Amino acid sequence: MARFVLLTLVAVFALVAPAQARLVQDGTKPAVAFTAKATGGLTIVGTASELSIRDDGKTLLITVPLGRLTTGIALRDKHLREKYLHVGQYPSAELSVDRSLLKPLTSGAVSAEARGTMKIHGKTKALSVRYSAKKNGAAIQVMGSLRLDIRDFGIEVPSFLGVSVKPDVDIAVSFGAKDS
Repeated sequence: MARFVLLTLVAVFALVAPAQARLVQDGTKPAVAFTAKATGGLTIVGTASELSIRDDGKTLLITVPLGRLTTGIALRDKHLREKYLHVGQYPSAELSVDRSLLKPLTSGAVSAEARGTMKIHGKTKALSVRYSAKKNGAAIQVMGSLRLDIRDFGIEVPSFLGVSVKPDVDIAVSFGAKDS
């Protein structure tokens, strides 16, 4: 689940980059969240506030470290990181997007969907990311979301004491950026 959040964040960054300038973080704290539904009507929300962007002019790469994903319950966090995400072996999630697939953001705002490649738990899969970006002077506020199936990334469906998480996980990301 945490890797999905990380990947979503990467996807969001990748999709809002202007056509000419390279995108860099602006110093504001990003927000990454995943929402998973479980049996018995339980909703699990996990959050993180770290990510990095690498933009070489052709590809935008967003990386989210998974080791600090939190759900509000220490034991669940430990299981998430160690038993399901295996963060010792797969410490981050990555989303890469070919910049030519992104709508240019020259001024104002843009909302769109783009294809990218997500890498989580050592597995890579193409997926679509919904994103919006709003430019205000040099500042760009980006928000994005996606849904993924953790089984596509070789992640075991979490289950504990008779409660099982559904494999479809929603990821939402927001961050501030600027043109370099």
